[in-house]
Amino acid sequence: MFQIDELLIEEKKNFFSPVNFTFQSLVILIVTFIFYANTLWNGTALDDGLVWVDNAFVKKGFNGIGDILFNDSFFGSLGHSYNLAGGRWRPLSLVTFAIEHQLWGETWWISHLINLLLYAFTGILLLKFLRSHILKEKTFAAFSVVFLFIIHPVHTEAIANIKSRDEILSLLFLILALQFSLDVANGKRNMPALLISSLFLFLALLSKENGLMFLFILPLTLYFFSNLSLKNIFIQSLPAFAAIAIYIFLRTSIVPFTNQKVTELMDNPYLLATTDQRFATIIYVLLYYLRLLFYPHPLTYDYSFNQIPYKNFSDLSVVSSLIIHVSLIVYALATFRKKNILAWCIFFYIASIFIVSNFVLNIGAPLAERFLYQPSIAFFLFFVLIIEKVFSGISVSEFSRKNIALTSLVLIAIPCGYKTITRNEVWRAGPILGITDVNASPNSARANTYAGANYISFYDTCKNEQQKKYFLQKTLDYCNKSLTIYPDFFQTYMYLGFAYSRSDSLDKAVAAWKRGQQLKPGDDYVNKNLKIISDKYFDIGLNAGGRKSYDTSIYFMKKALSISPNVVDYNYNLGGAYFMKNNLDSAEKYFNDALKLNPNHQQSRDGLSAVLSQKKNKNE
Repeated sequence: MFQIDELLIEEKKNFFSPVNFTFQSLVILIVTFIFYANTLWNGTALDDGLVWVDNAFVKKGFNGIGDILFNDSFFGSLGHSYNLAGGRWRPLSLVTFAIEHQLWGETWWISHLINLLLYAFTGILLLKFLRSHILKEKTFAAFSVVFLFIIHPVHTEAIANIKSRDEILSLLFLILALQFSLDVANGKRNMPALLISSLFLFLALLSKENGLMFLFILPLTLYFFSNLSLKNIFIQSLPAFAAIAIYIFLRTSIVPFTNQKVTELMDNPYLLATTDQRFATIIYVLLYYLRLLFYPHPLTYDYSFNQIPYKNFSDLSVVSSLIIHVSLIVYALATFRKKNILAWCIFFYIASIFIVSNFVLNIGAPLAERFLYQPSIAFFLFFVLIIEKVFSGISVSEFSRKNIALTSLVLIAIPCGYKTITRNEVWRAGPILGITDVNASPNSARANTYAGANYISFYDTCKNEQQKKYFLQKTLDYCNKSLTIYPDFFQTYMYLGFAYSRSDSLDKAVAAWKRGQQLKPGDDYVNKNLKIISDKYFDIGLNAGGRKSYDTSIYFMKKALSISPNVVDYNYNLGGAYFMKNNLDSAEKYFNDALKLNPNHQQSRDGLSAVLSQKKNKNE
């Protein structure tokens, strides 16, 4: 973190020297395992279902790779593009999942191990990149940047969640792209290496769209860390521009960018905001990201409506965020010509965070911790350089400076290690994550709904009746709280219906699912669950009829018909119940209704004949 890089050359040759690259890499590898080894016991959570567990293409193994490459990333699980503007095309991580499925099946510890190893490898590549081009004479400072990157708890979502391998692969390939491009610019490699650099950039784009900002970041980096003229920077950037152009062509051909209006608030966080509120809240979120980098607590998987309330430009936090970010940009522009590394950090950070900011495209969430994975590199570099400047003015010996630096890293690592390891435990399984993070996101409609959903899953596997009642009550509490936050969330009504149906409050279950049906007409899952309830009503009515309790039978069969009016058996048996009560007009009506649905239904024909015969006898 501080200037101890002026040590003797002999010390650099010592393997255990803090400036030895191999030793530093080994430390990064060991620290990564210490902080993330407990993820190997984790299962799956959240979107792991969309990209892995329930993805039909992934589960085909090698045979599914073609489908993965030529479809939306969620097509294999949903059968259509996801409800976000532009869809998702991130095939590379899904291809790795398909390969894993082919070789090992659903062996989750292997998937987590791969994430862990890729993370460690990213740290080592970042160390190499910083030492080679960004902090050439400050090898311990380079190590400090990487060390802080590896231990920071905000990255737990990217590593502990299998789905977030797209983040890991994207950054890994982007670092390689920068490394090879700067190697050429600084004479360490020949020009053909630019093709390798552009290939790495293309692979990064196949992982996630973050690499699109390298249209700006790559030439910027060449300007700051090489002596190329502007003309040569442009020429050297051409292969990368070509890779981006090829990606955009393929992307738009396979999963076109669209401007479709996303009408579900959970997938369009600013749907209910005014224009001023939208931009004020986005600016506030930028400040929230900085807070998470300085103080990563509490952490949560969900920041959706209304965990981040809409803001106004009169809000002090919005004004503060605006002042901070504008000041950083002004400073970067003012020191641009001097090639100030701090300026590069600012540009890299702003560009990386911009693509996930919602300024231009709706990304489906106002904020997510995984979105800091790439921008955090610039933050840690900026932080280390500032600390170094502060301590450079203090008159202490090099030995003391070295000890202060090492002690500082250890002191930072202790709370970070505790937070990271305990956070990894929360990611062990979806239900654990859901019921834990609702405490960190108490104002989120989604977090409350999914907490309720997880208590339903506990109910279904529980044997203790007292606990089962507790789990149902927790579901009702969380779902009802969700409705106070956002009364039109389809999923909330689904889980409310589940809770009521399991507690035999069938009328309330029907009311919940009917409301869900209004919000999402034609949803097969809603219709399926309503049919289950109508079948229950029908069975109750049928049993009552068998006991000759015809009034009760009619009551429940009518309830069944109110839910599912187009079921032949419901109409036929209701007609039979009325016939047994000698209510011939009603019996005739329901027998006729049954025949309208199925003209060949013989039992309804027989029933109708009996009704008409009885009416004829009465008239005679």
